[in-house]
Amino acid sequence: MRRWLADTRTRASRFFATPGGRVLRHAAWWLLFIGFEYYVFRGFGQTPVVTWSFVLKDAVAAIGSYYFFSEVLLPRVLLRRRWLLTGLGLVAIYYFWALCSYACYALLDRAGLISADLYSYAHRFLDGSLWAGVFSWRSVSMGLNDFAVTVVPPILLRFIRFLLRSSNHSLRLERENLHLEVNFLKAQVNPHFLFNTLNNLYMMVVKQDERAPDMVQHLTRLLHYTVFESDAALVPLAREVEFLAAYLQLERLRYGQKVRIDYQQTGPLEAYRVTPLLFFPFVENAFKHGVDSSLDASWVAISLTAADGWLQFEVRNSFSPDAPRREVGGVGIANVQKRLALHYALQDYQLHLTHDPDAYTYRVTLALRLAPAAADVSAAASLLPISPML
Repeated sequence: MRRWLADTRTRASRFFATPGGRVLRHAAWWLLFIGFEYYVFRGFGQTPVVTWSFVLKDAVAAIGSYYFFSEVLLPRVLLRRRWLLTGLGLVAIYYFWALCSYACYALLDRAGLISADLYSYAHRFLDGSLWAGVFSWRSVSMGLNDFAVTVVPPILLRFIRFLLRSSNHSLRLERENLHLEVNFLKAQVNPHFLFNTLNNLYMMVVKQDERAPDMVQHLTRLLHYTVFESDAALVPLAREVEFLAAYLQLERLRYGQKVRIDYQQTGPLEAYRVTPLLFFPFVENAFKHGVDSSLDASWVAISLTAADGWLQFEVRNSFSPDAPRREVGGVGIANVQKRLALHYALQDYQLHLTHDPDAYTYRVTLALRLAPAAADVSAAASLLPISPML
């Protein structure tokens, strides 16, 4: 049943996206508008001819104004920020309605169909010349109220719908752009890093180093996670941390005793989920811009604590005083900042990047509100250890 409803909604949305479906949708909305107008004017207690004259007058004015705004004023004037022309266009819409009203009242008056109850209402516009009945300030001040409750609502709904669609389109483009950036990040992991790792692995195999199988296993886990598991919006925190640990193990094997790598993690990791690949750019930068700038007494310190629904993550690394100065952060970190802003509310994270030139230290701290772990089978299955073979 649920699948049938989903298929029906999909087929309906596709139909209404066609030209014929669009015409049908608009016709249905205007029929509702005419029905509402008839309900209002029927309360005036006039003859059907007078009632329908009022209804058709407002329908013609509203429909004409709506499509003039939608097809001309909005795309060709307002979006190009031609404010004076936009104001003149709105004035033209009002006077189009006023002329329709004046013509309707004049025809009814000439036919003798205006009753005593409607006489004062209609003759607010009819007394005097056409200029006095339509264009004078007296006429405008009297007509604005009726204009605001008949012609303005459809135009306002069209403008709100345009704003919502534009906002959704911008958000969709931003999500797609960030998705491409994440894919690029995964593809990055990392040609230079992989080249060095494979070269070290080759040397280990040639020397029959007993650490070679461990390097293969860690590299396999790293690639398995980035290729098969990090496409979801949220992943188990334990899997993200396991990926980070595998990366650090490869760096330990790569640098050996030349670099001191300290890593601490605490807390119930299995209880939470997190956006994937948030931590990797910070850790990668610590090696790329800190350790790689000088291997003399280099160090990287990482701590990760999950408690009370929050994650406290910190990366510190040394850098050489002779290394060229760089701005804190880079493309990878800028992408993480965008992803944090997109996936988390402002009050749900705090990111600080600091540079201490006296201590030759870079520091990144991230406080992040964590999502609770999913209780479904797929989430539980993803916590299983990764096989060392792809």
